[in-house]
Amino acid sequence: MMIQMNINAEITRILENNHVNPILSGDPRFLATIRIYEEEKLENVLDDLESLFNNFKSYSLSHHSIKPCCAPSFEEIRYKIVF
Repeated sequence: MMIQMNINAEITRILENNHVNPILSGDPRFLATIRIYEEEKLENVLDDLESLFNNFKSYSLSHHSIKPCCAPSFEEIRYKIVF
């Protein structure tokens, strides 16, 4: 549980450094997500996350554009980490 709290703190730091309001959900050991409402910040965040995740045994990282009918569009990053 301590590792999860540390990884969430590191991810929050990455998001704040890229001026993204942290919106995290899930558990990085199973599947966690990050929402980014400013598409132009996506690539920098992905690069920073990949640098962080390279420190773990393995990980998966993907992103998708979400365009809901009645809410603002956003980029959703999904990730899973093997500690």
